[in-house]
Amino acid sequence: METQSAAQKPQPVVTAVYLLWASMAVGLVKILMDLSSLSGVAPPAFTNFILIFTFALIAFLIFKISAGRNWARITLLVMFIIGVLPTLSIVPGEFSRSAVVGALSVAQIGLQIYAQFLLFTQPGSAWFRQVVPA
Repeated sequence: METQSAAQKPQPVVTAVYLLWASMAVGLVKILMDLSSLSGVAPPAFTNFILIFTFALIAFLIFKISAGRNWARITLLVMFIIGVLPTLSIVPGEFSRSAVVGALSVAQIGLQIYAQFLLFTQPGSAWFRQVVPA
């Protein structure tokens, strides 16, 4: 299903896309600040692969969301739901290691929740469902 052109993109969708990019930036800062705890979880090569793959996948989905692809919006929502539940149990440990890292996690979750809200409420949700006339 094709959607309307980017020129007709509603402001809430534009804002949501910016929030998603901001969330990725916060995530990168958080990872760099908490790298020592990640190194103990798995071999560095595996950890680096997962981080790069995840960042690339999310960046791809953000680009597709910005282009009006409904499947990307839904995919990102599913990934968020699957990822936020384990993350909520990790945040207290992050706060115990570093208040800044814990606060960044909370900020990242907040940015993602608000972005999802904007993408799945009016007028954003309607924009993703409109078909461009042939």
